[in-house]
Amino acid sequence: MKKRVLGLVQGAFVQAFAFAAACAFVVACSPSNDDGVAGGTSEDAGIIADLNVAGVAQKGPFVKGSAVTVQGIDCKTMELTGEKFEGKINNDKGEFVVDNVNLSSTCAEFVVSGYYMNELTGKKSAKKLTLHALTDLKDRKNVNINVLTNLEFERVMGLVTELEKSFAEAKEQAEKEVLASFNIKGDFDEAEDLNAFEKGDGNAALLAVSVLTLANANDAEVSGRLEEYSAAIAKNGTLDDSAKTELADWVSSAASSGKLDTIRENIESWGYADSVPAFETYVKEFAEDVIPSSSSKAVIPDTVPGSPSCSSKGDSGTKAGMTSSSSVTSAGSVTSSSSTTIEDPRASYLNPNINYGEMTDPRDGQVYKTVKIGGQVWMAQNLNYDDSVKTPSLKENSWCYNDSSEYCEKYGRLYSWAAAKDVCPTGWHLPSEDELDDLMDSVARSASVGKSLQTKLWNSGTDAYGFSAIPAGHRDDSGWYTGESAAFWSSTAESKGYAFYMFIFASGNARLGVLSEKYGASVRCIQGEVIADSSSSGKDSLNFDWSIPKENYLNPNIHYDSVVDDRDGQVYKTVGIGSQVWMAQNLNYADSVQTPSLKGLIWCYGNDSAKCEAVGHLYSWSAAIDSIALANDPANPLICGRGKLCELPTRVQGVCPNGWHLPDTTEWENLFAAVGGRSTASDVLRSSDGWYYNKNGTNAYGFTALPAGYGGDGCSFGGDTSNGFFWTATQTGEDDAYHVQLSVYNEGPRVTSEGKNFGFSVRCVKD
Repeated sequence: MKKRVLGLVQGAFVQAFAFAAACAFVVACSPSNDDGVAGGTSEDAGIIADLNVAGVAQKGPFVKGSAVTVQGIDCKTMELTGEKFEGKINNDKGEFVVDNVNLSSTCAEFVVSGYYMNELTGKKSAKKLTLHALTDLKDRKNVNINVLTNLEFERVMGLVTELEKSFAEAKEQAEKEVLASFNIKGDFDEAEDLNAFEKGDGNAALLAVSVLTLANANDAEVSGRLEEYSAAIAKNGTLDDSAKTELADWVSSAASSGKLDTIRENIESWGYADSVPAFETYVKEFAEDVIPSSSSKAVIPDTVPGSPSCSSKGDSGTKAGMTSSSSVTSAGSVTSSSSTTIEDPRASYLNPNINYGEMTDPRDGQVYKTVKIGGQVWMAQNLNYDDSVKTPSLKENSWCYNDSSEYCEKYGRLYSWAAAKDVCPTGWHLPSEDELDDLMDSVARSASVGKSLQTKLWNSGTDAYGFSAIPAGHRDDSGWYTGESAAFWSSTAESKGYAFYMFIFASGNARLGVLSEKYGASVRCIQGEVIADSSSSGKDSLNFDWSIPKENYLNPNIHYDSVVDDRDGQVYKTVGIGSQVWMAQNLNYADSVQTPSLKGLIWCYGNDSAKCEAVGHLYSWSAAIDSIALANDPANPLICGRGKLCELPTRVQGVCPNGWHLPDTTEWENLFAAVGGRSTASDVLRSSDGWYYNKNGTNAYGFTALPAGYGGDGCSFGGDTSNGFFWTATQTGEDDAYHVQLSVYNEGPRVTSEGKNFGFSVRCVKD
């Protein structure tokens, strides 16, 4: 690529990234010429004369005061002409006008740089962003700058300079290639004409690409991601398969966690759109197209919010009306039978090589196959009981997938946790987490637990033990139905509002996890009386012994150094990992006289001071950054903290002792890279003892992350024994900031946004 293009990659374009929507807003221009255009073009000379150019710059919309520039560019060589005109964003909708543009060529480069509204958080971004657009101003006076114009930018440059295409040909090809990179087909307006705040397929496509390119990136990472995608499109005309797979996996998480709903709600709450276009359709179709080549299938809803199938009330369903040709000795008892003798729409899902038993639910006469696995007897089919008169807890707490009774007949019902606890027939019960864990242990000698439990309906299933799990999906509390997975409730609560469940992925993986009690999941009953679950006796009795000195959790094979906090004399072990030196223990500083930011904003887990001795204090984000010290800095006073968004310095000492500071997201990412990457970071950073049910880490690098849990405003606590949460110095908005979560439930660390009022641990890194 020519010198001009390389310069863009190395210079101005480094800042480019966006995931949101661009809004085409027509602003009244100054007095126009005879053809209605303010200023105009001299077609013979190929120049622009006194043109007022209006538009909208959006990721989400760029905020008032953001800088907009227009630069002339030669349509054939892509060299800048040196002509430059400046303007600003006029309001928080992202609208701008650049007046009196005079260019010697009709082609122009538009650049916007500033803060923007983040669709995922709903707040103003913590980092500035730069976006680009290339356009021909010959017949236009409106130019919008958005994610699509930014992604096509480098590709257009290369097609013109390297393949000698005309500017118009390069634009047309690049726009099609960018959309095709996200598996979007259609004949839309040019990218600089699209408006994410209006109806229309093209506008929905723009917003979909914006959402997809966001994925799980934070404000500090988005520009790098867009640079990566732009470079791939510039070189190959498409995204790499690995990038598509990563995005498809994110769609799975975003759909099931409600993030897509949040994006829609945030955009609507700004009040800039009469109707937010249906971007969910394109997001879903992208993931579905990627699924066949993806290492783990994306799990996506079949509907978008507002459609009839997103009703919050359950369908009454219809009884399967199943009859058995085999005898039943007594209600709820098991007799031997072959699965192929049942005239039942679910019969084909069973393993014909397994000798199934059978039971009848005395409440409604439905018949279920049963199977013995290890020392347990399980229903081999999902429960489909729905009588809310006999069982009142079922009322509005059970559903058929997609609110269609045919799915209940095939897959059984989906139940909230409250309903699930009451729904098994006499002689059977909802399994505890222990019992689900035992089930997984019983088939663990197979190559994959999930594959061994899956029926052959799945691409990867072997159904080796006859459990015959089917991809019945689950339902979230807003009415989204997510398929191509299986979720089974346990009777064990994890914390207020959450309970344990077993999740089986399309890829063949399976794990125990935590799900909101309001979600709908399948029920498999297990025979016998309820057995007390060890996890129901209180978290302290599981693994983590709060009385054990924190030094006992360190890795005895690691050489540690020490640092003394001169404010209170406490000593902390430290460890070098890669190019960084970290405290190997959570901070426990609590002097609110010396550090007033701490007053009322730090806690011991459960308000028990002994637990601070074990795992350190939990700090609100305002306390972690020492907001009062920042406000009283004579050189650069900053008003930061909860409800405040500020431009933090590059290094934030915060509550850490002199010579140490609160790490930002980049420093955490550097740590993950130094220990082998995200895929293994959780295992090697977590301590080798103290985690839930001995699901410990290896502590291979001596970091010794402990499951200290969290405190919500110091009033509610949770996550201890299973999660460690650590604040970063990177904020996402007025009320939220990023934290790192290390958990027994996630393969890798999660870097996500949470309210600044939460109490999380602090790990300091050396200056």
